[in-house]
Amino acid sequence: MNLSDMNDKHITIIGSGFAGLCMATQLIRHGHKNFQIIEKMDDLGGTWRDNTYPGCACDVPSHLYSFSFETRSEWSTTFPTRDEIFAYISSIGIKYGLYDKTRFNSEITSARFNENTNKWILTDQNGVTSETDIIVSGLGQLNRPKIPTIAGHDSFTGPIFHSARWEHQHEFEGKRIGIIGNGPSAAQFIPEIAKISEQMTVFQRSPCHVVPRNDKPYSAFQKFLFKYVPGLRRFYRGLIFWSLEVSFLSFNENKKPPFLVRLLSLSGSLEDRINEQFDTQVKDPKMREILKPDYTIGCKRVVISDEYYPALLRDNVHVETKHIDQITANGIRTKDGKEHKFDIIIYGTGFESTDFLAPMEIEGRNKQSLNTAWRDGAEAYLGITLPDFPNLFILYGPNTNLGTNSIIFMIESQVNYVLGAIVALGNKKAATLEIKKSSMAGFADYLKARLSTSVWARDCDSWYKNESGKITNNWPDFPHEYNEKTAKFDDEAYHFETGKASPAAVAGE
Repeated sequence: MNLSDMNDKHITIIGSGFAGLCMATQLIRHGHKNFQIIEKMDDLGGTWRDNTYPGCACDVPSHLYSFSFETRSEWSTTFPTRDEIFAYISSIGIKYGLYDKTRFNSEITSARFNENTNKWILTDQNGVTSETDIIVSGLGQLNRPKIPTIAGHDSFTGPIFHSARWEHQHEFEGKRIGIIGNGPSAAQFIPEIAKISEQMTVFQRSPCHVVPRNDKPYSAFQKFLFKYVPGLRRFYRGLIFWSLEVSFLSFNENKKPPFLVRLLSLSGSLEDRINEQFDTQVKDPKMREILKPDYTIGCKRVVISDEYYPALLRDNVHVETKHIDQITANGIRTKDGKEHKFDIIIYGTGFESTDFLAPMEIEGRNKQSLNTAWRDGAEAYLGITLPDFPNLFILYGPNTNLGTNSIIFMIESQVNYVLGAIVALGNKKAATLEIKKSSMAGFADYLKARLSTSVWARDCDSWYKNESGKITNNWPDFPHEYNEKTAKFDDEAYHFETGKASPAAVAGE
């Protein structure tokens, strides 16, 4: 598709992680130059810019955790490290001239739709306003650290910080370190810090399922083949993709496509791999009791690691299962009254994942507040569009996260859909489009039905759910099915307006 004839439409992309960069590069590749990226920090990169903790890496294999249109032959290992991913992102920014297209150090605090002009008015943290025709949010789900409310947080006299805001200036060697949380990020930095600390205590609310990582370096010969054998990188990406699709069989009770079941019989189930690693690495009866989850695999995020269990079994590491009462000047007091003394406390407690566009205040048609629209939990059509919010598109939005496979695959599917929407605006000579309320209702019913049979609906807490228990984050079906649903923009599901909103559009029918 060629978008060059739509350059009269100005597009604002908010955020410069993989989602924002994918949108920007595809606009350029399809001839659209009238856009700007707005980024709150001083560099591109999103979560891969922000997370610099020791051991930081991706849980998706390197050759799939990259754009299909910008593959790379030089990945050093099966799973990419944070530094390699950030270097890849920077190279994309340079190649496509995105640094010059980005307004850095500018955080959008509000977006208001002007029904007289059919444009969005954006305001940043300094009160500076700008106007745009189309907003594409690339904020994602994992951009704001979650710090639990614990009494005494401000009373601790030593360094205390979240893993996503790692404070590298501190000396960790020979120190007593308390870790609050044991999710995927914590499972990466715990082994690294355990090697150098005098003593470490990991405060665990519930154990996690751990699947082997089997990370291995690529040889020079393999890199040579990836670089020079035509089609090899695409073929290898496909192998990785379908092997991860097989893993989704463990997360859904009803959908068992025969060809994936056959692949499963060859690769072994996720449950088998998890149990085998647990039995191999955790022999001590007491630690088996502490580290063995009592919930279904996949109900919470599965940790991918070869080093997590060995780190917890070190002589200088203690796993504490007593609940935290408060943080004190010298450490952490648990509910049993015991005070654990530390030099440093680190939160490994994940992210505020269910408040998708926070902290922005967004006001759509008829002064509709997004906070009000989402009061019972975020939802969007295909995770991308919302009734009453014309020309607003969300990438990596509600119910588009994956328990397996690559989110970049999902993002590329979403960007392709948004490009189709922009073309439809041009073809219909329309000023705005917005999803019909009836279309949104039908999609919400589909989500509810599909999610009710998923492992995430089980009785366990996870970042996939909001406080009321609604699953707002995960896609309920196979990623390849999402790609099929977004492959073509379904313009019959939308209202198109050529000028000021009509009564029909206001009613949403």
